[in-house]
Amino acid sequence: IAFLGGYLEHRRKSPIGIQVLWRGWSNLRDLCQGWLLAQIYT
Repeated sequence: IAFLGGYLEHRRKSPIGIQVLWRGWSNLRDLCQGWLLAQIYT
């Protein structure tokens, strides 16, 4: 989820913030909705 939110792996010194997690969660939700729509309409 952090990767989807834009967390860069080479900057591991900084902790993952709530904004990064929220963006990742939002992106994951959008990907899941797209996948479900693709299953319905194909």
